[in-house]
Amino acid sequence: MGEDQLRVDREGPVAIVTLNRPERLNALSHGLLSDLRALLGELEGDSAARAIVLTGAGRAFSAGADLRGGPSDTGEVVRTYYNPLILDLVAMSTPVIAAVNGVAAGAAVSLALACDLRIAADTAEFQLSFVKVGLVPDAGATWLLPRVVGAGRAADMALRGRPVRADEALRWGLVTEVADGDKVLARAVEIAAEIAALSTSVGTTRGLLNGSFSRELAEQLGEEAIAQGNAQHGPDYQEARRAFAEKRAPRFG
Repeated sequence: MGEDQLRVDREGPVAIVTLNRPERLNALSHGLLSDLRALLGELEGDSAARAIVLTGAGRAFSAGADLRGGPSDTGEVVRTYYNPLILDLVAMSTPVIAAVNGVAAGAAVSLALACDLRIAADTAEFQLSFVKVGLVPDAGATWLLPRVVGAGRAADMALRGRPVRADEALRWGLVTEVADGDKVLARAVEIAAEIAALSTSVGTTRGLLNGSFSRELAEQLGEEAIAQGNAQHGPDYQEARRAFAEKRAPRFG
């Protein structure tokens, strides 16, 4: 993994993953995408990492695809590098929070949308400008965006190709909170630590929420019943019952 492309820091149970190409506004090169996918896989298997924060170095979250290097088969690039990363990110049980510290453009919007929560700096903006250059939104944007903000607002953003600034993104529900630019990472870590302190049912809940988009209600009800039955016999629920009886806060995992 190229140390110049990604940085990983730890704050207790929170792993902070930083896209570390500030001189390129953290543009998503093929190598960075491959490294990020590998790193997320490692963190998913690391029991000490109970939540992940994803952010960018410098003044941007990410400017999207790195266009340096000349033309290529864009469809094949999307299939090879972007789609597997988005699928893996959505399928993870570890919760992921995006700290959007500046502009998120193109596929970087998809990257943020694939996270569970998005905390934006007051200077952040989201740009899906594909139609302005004769391309279409990709990396899951046309699937994720309508589910986060609704069909009408997704069309407003994608068909007009206009930037959506942090205050508007908050009104839309595109982001969860807006923080001062110098505090956005700290706020995201704070929320991640709060989630990390909860039971392991967080991961199951994440899976149920993400899986609900591809299921009918009856199937989702069945999945919830299975998950609830498993959780009832798990150590975290037993600890919660003991804590309730002893009038104390539960101590999970």
